[in-house]
Amino acid sequence: MAQAPEARTGLFEQKTTNDYVVMWKGREICRYASVRDFVDAHAEGLAALEANQVDLLESYYRDL
Repeated sequence: MAQAPEARTGLFEQKTTNDYVVMWKGREICRYASVRDFVDAHAEGLAALEANQVDLLESYYRDL
């Protein structure tokens, strides 16, 4: 019995439009003009998550 193909997940180069597509479980999440734009966006996201985590920890310990 043949298995159904898995939905694609990852960063893929779209050759027809010369951009990069982020796919998750077969759904397009977003597009970037370059790999540099992809890296910059994710670096900003990680920095925001880290700042949020610091605020959360400070709030937790302040309430003790």
